[in-house]
Amino acid sequence: MNGSTIMARGALLAALVLVAIPGQAPAQSFGPFPPVQEEYGPGITVSGIGLSRVTMPTRVTEESAQQAVDAARPRSAARGMADARRRAAAIAEAAGVSLGQIKAVELDSQFADDPPCRRSRRTRELRCRIPAFVGVSAEVTFEIAGGPTSSEDARELTATGVGSAPVDSPRETSPSIRHSLFAARLAATPNAAAAARRNVELAANAAGLALGPLFSIVEPANPYGYQPLLGVFGPGRFCGVIRRAIVRRDADTGIPRVVGRRRARRCFNPRTTQVRLEATYLAQGG
Repeated sequence: MNGSTIMARGALLAALVLVAIPGQAPAQSFGPFPPVQEEYGPGITVSGIGLSRVTMPTRVTEESAQQAVDAARPRSAARGMADARRRAAAIAEAAGVSLGQIKAVELDSQFADDPPCRRSRRTRELRCRIPAFVGVSAEVTFEIAGGPTSSEDARELTATGVGSAPVDSPRETSPSIRHSLFAARLAATPNAAAAARRNVELAANAAGLALGPLFSIVEPANPYGYQPLLGVFGPGRFCGVIRRAIVRRDADTGIPRVVGRRRARRCFNPRTTQVRLEATYLAQGG
């Protein structure tokens, strides 16, 4: 048996997961973090990102600043839901199923909901910093129309698929990067669903089982709780100014020392983006 055969069989075994507990995803461990046991029922569960621009008040006061931020929240939540629906529809088309109604929704914000205005402890002067955007992440579960509603007494075949797409941002600006990241993420989503199905088919063939209906497709949550598409330097901001250390080697000791700091503009502009999906199908046959 040569090395490539061993690697192929190892990859095949890794793709095959027969879950003993219906509807429960296997525990996963990420670096130093303990395994997290997530339970997923039937349906398509994906995340959606919503960003809404804050309309700056004519006269900035503590009350008007908070009202401006609060007014943008419903729009960002609605856009997050719409983004999740677009991605779920792309997954459903790639999997050959139809999307049903919404089963569950969970909204979250990557950035702390600190008040936009604060008073200086020393001077008691009111200082306001109103964000340009309000960002919301929505995890939404959609039903699979006509799909199984339970996996009780059924064998499950679960596999992961990864899809990628290039991020073609023409300019190093936050709006350009933002639009390119969203487009690339949407393009990579059905590729991940198709890859997950191919891996499940390999697992079914290896186990001597016939592939049954789709039970669920889940986009696992980032274990670090981080959503880069919400922004890196703040809501909707992918470019910002950082302080970089200036390091020089000491002439006497030869030890590197920090001799100063300088400001530099940096942008989060990856070449590609990846989407990871976990698909579970019910098995048929012996």
